[in-house]
Amino acid sequence: MSKTVLITGASKGIGAATAILFAEKGYNVVMNYNNSVQSALILQKSLSESGYKVTAFQANVRNRLDVDLMVKETIERFGKIDVLINNAQASASGVTLADHTTDQFNLAMYSGLYAAFYYMQACYPYLKETKGTVINFAS
Repeated sequence: MSKTVLITGASKGIGAATAILFAEKGYNVVMNYNNSVQSALILQKSLSESGYKVTAFQANVRNRLDVDLMVKETIERFGKIDVLINNAQASASGVTLADHTTDQFNLAMYSGLYAAFYYMQACYPYLKETKGTVINFAS
């Protein structure tokens, strides 16, 4: 049975490149995206047409209910999680630290640190079962 990787922030950049790499290594790939719908669906279609088992889920990593639902759907589809890659991170790009608002700081904390915590906690039982691993890019 193939291994399964769940990647947050997988619609573009490092997350998309990571999804491609794991697909090419034979993993079932579960891609999380939030705002980059078109990019995620194009990547999913391209990889699927190449014969890879890839699915994309829209989930807001800052929302614990979305995270739990995505993990549940991953288990329903592939039966396990072997690798969790926390790559999602939002920030107020181009804003100096001195000009950051509390809301902008919270965006960074909730999309990075808290999202990684939510996913690690939700995936823990499945990673424990598979003796899986967690990779944190964004936090």
